[in-house]
Amino acid sequence: MLSLLRYALGFGKMKISFILLTGFLFCFQVVHSQTDDLETGPDSSAVVKKAKKYNPQLSGFLQVHYVQPFNTNGDSIVDPGRFRVLRARISVDGKITKNVSYVLEIDPRSPQITGLLRDAYITLKFIPDQNIRIGQQKTQFGYENRESSSRLYVVNRSEVSDNISRGTNLRDIGIGIIGNIYINDKFRFEDAFNLVNGAGMNVAGIEDFNNKKNVWGRIGVRYKTEDLLWRFGISGGIGDQKDLGDDPVDPADDFVIDFKRYGLDAEVDHKRFFMAAEYAAGSETVADTISNPFGYYILLAGKTKWRTGPLIRYDVLEDEWKRWTIGAYYGLPNDRIRVLLNYEFRGYHPEEIIYGEDDRLYIQLQVRF
Repeated sequence: MLSLLRYALGFGKMKISFILLTGFLFCFQVVHSQTDDLETGPDSSAVVKKAKKYNPQLSGFLQVHYVQPFNTNGDSIVDPGRFRVLRARISVDGKITKNVSYVLEIDPRSPQITGLLRDAYITLKFIPDQNIRIGQQKTQFGYENRESSSRLYVVNRSEVSDNISRGTNLRDIGIGIIGNIYINDKFRFEDAFNLVNGAGMNVAGIEDFNNKKNVWGRIGVRYKTEDLLWRFGISGGIGDQKDLGDDPVDPADDFVIDFKRYGLDAEVDHKRFFMAAEYAAGSETVADTISNPFGYYILLAGKTKWRTGPLIRYDVLEDEWKRWTIGAYYGLPNDRIRVLLNYEFRGYHPEEIIYGEDDRLYIQLQVRF
């Protein structure tokens, strides 16, 4: 399976570009030639019924939390406790025809204008069990970054997810194909690939520095019964990204990083527990300097009949970051109301740094609409 992924990434920029472009052109031709599903006719009630079928659907979620740092690193300095609106997502999705749909998501609480627009893509559904996405979307790598933050058991994503399992940020602009291949009633083969600009979300014009394209992908297997679901996947990525240096405003200290990424992920969702683990590694080249970052995490959450339970996670990023997170939750990932209680032990620090970070307690309330 790993050799298959390496083959896909080895020829990624040409092969995946050709596959995605061919699929796009095919779907465009079908869209262009098909009859509009909302054509008027003599039966006005039928027209109204069809129109309702394609009405936009509004959804979203709101996350508000309180964080309380504790002076646990011994430097006598501690930040004050704060309330924060972490996310306020509003999503509109709908169909244009039976084979063409769209998703548009914004986050009006974003402190920067570049974070206002999140997902913004058109989906074409003409290939059986495969969706072609065109626009701004999540890059496909691993488990945690592909999952909505509203469905996670922890307040903060792991460090490996934030630093290795993505490019400049979690979303980028391009074309992707995401789907699965039916094996039998219990097994499915999963596939997900993106060809994106590589400059991150909401970047265009002269700010889009990248003459190359970045390729991200994951292949995996899913097994599902009434009481159990498990997944195993292999991911990869290749491309480059710009680092703005010490002064984000001054372009003089900007530099470009060429990167390669490999990863493994596994998830087990049982009626009594949930487990997720992920490992990611790769190489980064800046001029003649090569580094090999790596990281991993493992998370375990217990389940009870009261839709609540304990959780524990351990995540590592090279020798720079080691963190235990313990806590509890109320509400399963699909519930409309959820409460997360996380205590993060942040005291670890490399030998060359005198003090680590202060521990933090998070209490988060989430509602989904």
